[in-house]
Amino acid sequence: MKIKLQYLLWLLLIAAVTGCSKKNENYKLLTAGGEIYYPGVIFKPSHKAGNLRTMLLWNPSPDPKIKNYRVFWNNKQDSVIIDATSHDPADTVKVLIPDLKEGTYNFTIYSINTNGNISIPVSLNGVRVYGPIYQSGIFNRGYNADKPYTVKPGSVQLNFNQIKVDSVTINTRTVIKYITTAGSTQTISLKPSDSTVVVNDLQLGTPVTYQSSYLPFKGAIDEFTVQTPTTFPTIKLEGEVTGFFIKNPGYPFYRSDNGTGKWGLPKDWQYNRNVVNQDGGKGGGWSTDNGGVIHFESKDYSGDGITNGKVYQTISLPAGRYALEIETAGNGGTINANEIVALGESLPDIDNIGTPLALYHGDQNSIGYSHTLNFTLSQSSTVTIGWVVSTGSYTYLQFKGMKLRIL
Repeated sequence: MKIKLQYLLWLLLIAAVTGCSKKNENYKLLTAGGEIYYPGVIFKPSHKAGNLRTMLLWNPSPDPKIKNYRVFWNNKQDSVIIDATSHDPADTVKVLIPDLKEGTYNFTIYSINTNGNISIPVSLNGVRVYGPIYQSGIFNRGYNADKPYTVKPGSVQLNFNQIKVDSVTINTRTVIKYITTAGSTQTISLKPSDSTVVVNDLQLGTPVTYQSSYLPFKGAIDEFTVQTPTTFPTIKLEGEVTGFFIKNPGYPFYRSDNGTGKWGLPKDWQYNRNVVNQDGGKGGGWSTDNGGVIHFESKDYSGDGITNGKVYQTISLPAGRYALEIETAGNGGTINANEIVALGESLPDIDNIGTPLALYHGDQNSIGYSHTLNFTLSQSSTVTIGWVVSTGSYTYLQFKGMKLRIL
């Protein structure tokens, strides 16, 4: 029994010596050219998402012998070599990897020195690349369905739903496209933090569309825009719209001059010289009566009457059905009065009234009270509204104001 035990111990000793001998040989093979040298590795690898591409970032190795870096992906079927331009770990190396497919990638980065030695690998896994699949899943911001817009004279406020802050998908902007009052196409941007945007030159009744853009992740290098624009509800006016289109519409009318006497000139209204027949030709067409009225009167009341006197204003209106209501303040004497809505930038002469868009003709027996002129525009148009009047002597005709309604 002792002999067998001694024999077993001798066998174990021989095996141990033989194993050590083989490891020694392997080590000698590995170190045959001298001490093994592994180049320094990169630090803090990261990435920024892109559209069918990605950007890799890292801090470079401080190893001064590093010549370049090699990046592998797609199971090492694809790679790129980048020159090492800095060995300062405080710097950042940025590498753009283009022509990728949408999906998730694993990258391996090696440092290579001037002798061709390769570092141990540094892995950057789970790198998401975005593309058309992601783009098809983003949507334009919603508008406020209860009150999509607020129309004010000279401006329109578009109302959107407040966007929810998302830690992943980040809204960057919403671009709104519209047609201006001059007929050109214009854009305006809505910020992610805002829910309203004001447009000062939007042509009412024309199409308004918008598209939102997003970053798939904070710090992404590419912005994605929703492929199909959303059409905003048609912006139109309803009811009384006087203040949107007519300046100084009355109740009362205001004067444009700095005078303090009874006679003046109407503010924001055009007029011909036939109307300016008071105070030696300094006033007419407006007076202080009833707090401020459009006023036609024979010269100094007892003098010559007015022939073809005009007071008018040119405005732009969108397509629609309208009613212009004009109210008389007072009148007396012999009157030939015409309340007119005409296409273009002028009113016809009294002896050639023709067939304007709308007309109310009155004399001293019928010009009192209120009159409604109905007209229809099939498209946005420039129209002129106002009065063409002739009177006898000892005659006056006053108007309190007007209101414009969309029917």
